[in-house]
Amino acid sequence: MELSISDVPYIIRWIVDILVLWGLIYAGLRLVRNNTRTIQIFKGVIILLIVKGLSVLLGLNALSYIMNLFLQWGVVAIIIVFQPEIRGVLEKLGRTSSPLHWAELTNGEYEHMINELVEACDEMSRTKTGALITIQQTQQLTDYVNTGIRMDSVVSAELLQTIFQYGTPMHDGAVIIQGNKIACAAAYFPPTTKDLPSKYGARHRAAVGISEITDSITIVVSEETGAISVAVKGQLIQYPAEGLRRYLKNMLIDDTVSVVDNTFFKTARNFSISRSKKTDKKSKPDDRILPISVVDLYNDKQGGKKNGKTR
Repeated sequence: MELSISDVPYIIRWIVDILVLWGLIYAGLRLVRNNTRTIQIFKGVIILLIVKGLSVLLGLNALSYIMNLFLQWGVVAIIIVFQPEIRGVLEKLGRTSSPLHWAELTNGEYEHMINELVEACDEMSRTKTGALITIQQTQQLTDYVNTGIRMDSVVSAELLQTIFQYGTPMHDGAVIIQGNKIACAAAYFPPTTKDLPSKYGARHRAAVGISEITDSITIVVSEETGAISVAVKGQLIQYPAEGLRRYLKNMLIDDTVSVVDNTFFKTARNFSISRSKKTDKKSKPDDRILPISVVDLYNDKQGGKKNGKTR
């Protein structure tokens, strides 16, 4: 079979069609892979399709008729059942990004904000005061700011501790920080649909939920254990106070250098930063708190007896 120039547009359309279909399938798999409830529903849909195929193959007319009724309303049912997931995907697509990323702030202003924030989290961790604090990145959080009480106040440790003090009108909600100012308090975040362990409460679910649909950094202080956790991109990681300070400096201050400097120095500065990050990568401490290892003392003791020694 010989191909001519007139066949090239058809081949290009065919390739584009396959790539778009592959992208939709990949996006669907990413949508359901981290959600146990969605995976179970997805399995149920596949079982219904298999039953439909078997009923047609074996000539089971009554069962085939019933399955047709189910599949005729299947699109509407899928939209209703997967409404939270579909909403999350559409929110990700529709989020507007700010290219300046609060470029008017200097490194000193960012460092002062981080120090105040870490000091407040450290004190609330010691007193086991629950807190939920979100730092806006490139994607705007205006819709969530409107759900809370507007403040427009400079970030300070005393103010954050006062906001989350139990019994105050604004303690039950999230604080949103834009730049180095508190934009609002008592904001509402949609909780995640993931199946989190029972030890995580409403604040942790809200933190993971907002991190799934925006690129924000959300800090949670548990009122049960006093543990400090950070939610980013749907992942929840626990940090000590000093580890939180280093993490925020790495995420906020390093990123602002390329925005504040002019075009001439930007390339050289980014090149030096990338080289320093590569050289310091091995020596940089991992501040994440790892799970506690379990030691089987009984088996160790039995093994020691067999060898005639005690360990």
